[in-house]
Amino acid sequence: MRKDQHHKKSNIAIVAIAASAGGVTAIRKVLSGLPADFPVPILCLQHLSPSETNLLAQVLQLRTDLRVRWAHQGEHLAAGVVYVCPPGHYFVVHTNATISLAPQPGKHGWVHGVDRFFESVAESYADRAVVIVMTGTGKGGAEGVRAVSRQHGIVIAQDKASSVAYGMPEAAIATGCVDRVLPREAIAPLLVSLVCEGNPLSKAPASKKTSQNPSLQISPTLVDALENVLDRAIAMHRTDMGYIHLFDRHKCTLTLAVQRGFDATLGDDLQTVSINEYSPCIMALRSGEPAIVEDVEVDPRFAAHRAIAAASGYRAVQSTPLTNRKGTIIGVLSTHFRQPRHFLPWEMKLLDMHARHAADLIELFQAEKVG
Repeated sequence: MRKDQHHKKSNIAIVAIAASAGGVTAIRKVLSGLPADFPVPILCLQHLSPSETNLLAQVLQLRTDLRVRWAHQGEHLAAGVVYVCPPGHYFVVHTNATISLAPQPGKHGWVHGVDRFFESVAESYADRAVVIVMTGTGKGGAEGVRAVSRQHGIVIAQDKASSVAYGMPEAAIATGCVDRVLPREAIAPLLVSLVCEGNPLSKAPASKKTSQNPSLQISPTLVDALENVLDRAIAMHRTDMGYIHLFDRHKCTLTLAVQRGFDATLGDDLQTVSINEYSPCIMALRSGEPAIVEDVEVDPRFAAHRAIAAASGYRAVQSTPLTNRKGTIIGVLSTHFRQPRHFLPWEMKLLDMHARHAADLIELFQAEKVG
């Protein structure tokens, strides 16, 4: 989206996010979908241990073009900046667009902190606020969202399927004050619609359901783990595109687990790949060996998929099978490149290490599901 398409008349002036268990990855998912010129400040309250050195701000910065930093006492909020609350504190937001950092009390400190944070947002911004309750244990935020709703602010809660822990979203939803319940990947598009494009909530896009086979429902914890493996694999290959599919033996298809760098409009093409198709990931699945296409424009084997490659923006691809400890193929890890690419032996050896780790994670979670 071009910069001149942003900053249309929008009533929203602040976005406030709270999360605990599983929140780091969930917040990263939201921030990664927002443009660099997002026109309002974003405040993130993530449950952190005061006793540990924490790199949360640095971790969040890795996945977004927005500026992410730790918040400071008394500072004035700026558009396009993500403020991370230091461990052991919560935000208090003031009407003059400044913040205070209040220490969390010992007993029930987290619940009190989230509620007071949201209440201060409601008091200071009223109907100009969007608050988001993400994955987390306990009931933190329930009283706070009531205050936001009374002031006609917008309340969003993460859905159960994409939450590692559902306590906080469930408690918020139970108040009857939540305007939208969404999977974590649908929250950023809604914020863009509300804040950047100035659309009312009634005209904001609804979340699209995926066509994922119910027999391969993937736990949010496994998704988080596979996203981390994929991030390391594409970083090692010095690219920004890739995905991991799981193999569904009952339907003889590959089902998408995680992806990076592909436009959401191409989701149907990536979501399910039939074993009858002729693509690198299916080639790897059938042969049990890495499939490499150094240039899709000249490789005759890839002719049928050149339109998809052009729409996605890649010219080269490799797909590596994921096998469990018994040697059975359970998925495929693929990385894609915007220019023709020659793959060096040492790169493939490192990629094999990432593939081994991904396969172990999948096998572990599948074993727990069966058990």
